[in-house]
Amino acid sequence: MRRLNDDTGAVGVFVAITIAVLLGLVGLTIDVGAMYRERRELQNGADAAALAIAEECALGTALCNTAAADPTAQTYAAGNASDGYAAVEALQINHGQHTVTIQTGTLNADGTTLLDPFFAEVVGFDGATVHAKAIAQWGNPASLIGLPLIISMCEFPGAAQLPSPEQILFFHDGNNAEQCNAQAGQDADGDGFLAGGFGWLSGDGDCDAFMEWGGWHSADPGSSPTIGCDPAVLADVVGQSVPLPIFDDLIGVGSGGDYHLAGFAMFHITGFNFGGQFKANPPCSGDERCMSGYFTTGVVYDGEPGGPDHGIRIVKLIG
Repeated sequence: MRRLNDDTGAVGVFVAITIAVLLGLVGLTIDVGAMYRERRELQNGADAAALAIAEECALGTALCNTAAADPTAQTYAAGNASDGYAAVEALQINHGQHTVTIQTGTLNADGTTLLDPFFAEVVGFDGATVHAKAIAQWGNPASLIGLPLIISMCEFPGAAQLPSPEQILFFHDGNNAEQCNAQAGQDADGDGFLAGGFGWLSGDGDCDAFMEWGGWHSADPGSSPTIGCDPAVLADVVGQSVPLPIFDDLIGVGSGGDYHLAGFAMFHITGFNFGGQFKANPPCSGDERCMSGYFTTGVVYDGEPGGPDHGIRIVKLIG
């Protein structure tokens, strides 16, 4: 009877089964983790490659075709893999939709494409090919977040004339800002003229503002920089090319005024005198408000595409 009631052997079997199950779960966790890591690296490579090629397309370089872009895609895909290997399985450039599509996949040093499992092969799983896909789009910005500083269409030379010569722009309510003829349909006050120079937009308190092409944006009162634009922040943009909106109509000046946004351009700021302590490499003196620089081309990565062409391009991931 004592032998019939002895469960020592049963406990041993239970412990053995439990250990086997736990080891299996640990092995599965390791293999799944490896697949997630592989997927993340492949996605990073696809994202980087799609953005890099879309930027070439945005700038109109010779690399904006499938054959020429393939080495770029391979470089970014492999560069984001911890072992230095990744396959570019598909590369498509759609010039009509302004998109670049990249698909990456697992690649081993020996040329095979299966991600080898660490433990799962003991249960018959030989591995899997992991894939990732990215879509980047390029175009002209329709909206973005940037400095609350706006330039008159009077000053813009046209996209075909970029980069422009360096020039000095004056606050449009000052004595030196020259106006120009208003465009047809863009003359809210009916006087036939558009103010030249630049002005300030109302911001969000951090020296930036959300701006959208084709809409009206409220002006910031006065000729001083928008609230939140302290001297140090503005000094940092000197020597930098920054995206700025362009206005083609203006209702009022200062408080209660509004600008009509005609699009965005890239302006390289070389100096400014906005009054008081707001000075850096000042191109004018006294009470006159001014800034110097030139229009140029460039690429931004935040915002939405769909606006008119003023020499600035936007590149972003859309899938």
